[in-house]
Amino acid sequence: MTRIVLFLVATALASSAAWAQRDRVGEAINTAEETTRQASRSQSRVDNLDAETKRALERYRRALWETQQLKVYQQQLAELQKLQEREKAELERALADVPLKEEDLMPLMLRMVNTLERFIEADLPYALDERRGRIESLKQKLGDADASLTDQFRGVIEAYQAEVSYGRGLNSRRTQIDLDGKQQVVDTLRVGRVALFYLTLDGENAAMWNPQINRWEELPATERPTIRQGIRIARQTVAPELLTLPMPTPRRIAAGGEQ
Repeated sequence: MTRIVLFLVATALASSAAWAQRDRVGEAINTAEETTRQASRSQSRVDNLDAETKRALERYRRALWETQQLKVYQQQLAELQKLQEREKAELERALADVPLKEEDLMPLMLRMVNTLERFIEADLPYALDERRGRIESLKQKLGDADASLTDQFRGVIEAYQAEVSYGRGLNSRRTQIDLDGKQQVVDTLRVGRVALFYLTLDGENAAMWNPQINRWEELPATERPTIRQGIRIARQTVAPELLTLPMPTPRRIAAGGEQ
């Protein structure tokens, strides 16, 4: 009987030890699994941080490149402004040295204004209200008896200079144009005096001015992104870059006139 009791006690102790050992093993496994999960989460955070760091670096490099391009563009504009200021100063000195006589210059100025007016009407339909308004103001100045001859002549020269400036670089304006008898607000893109485009505000339609038929011609959808980028460059919201734009067919001049 005593041996049976001792056997049962030994068996119970052995079972308790086994259960205790099993619990410790389970805890170790659970600890290992939790450590693995934490390591996995930590690695995911590291991967996310690495990807975000790479994206931030790419954005920084792009911003740095655009900043450098804008600096170069601003330097070019500054040089152009200095050149225009020198030309203006030279013109003023020349005017001061010329013995102006009304009987000689007034007919010349009137012819110059009439020529400029005809040129504007034959040119690309860009900023027409502004350009026509300049001509009307100039006509009023030429008819003003209180205006000095020097001021009148300077006004004519400045009007010509303003027209010359339209032939340089890119320019964009939001304006209202007539499309098939309806007024519509669009964004225009002028490429010197070579080409004129528009893009509707929703970006769904783009067209180019055809000087041969004096009307807008709709462009395919593939041209819209380039025109949109050109508008951004003209407004200096992005760095300048090379653009491939469609160009109108130039007019051919024959001996008998225009064809």
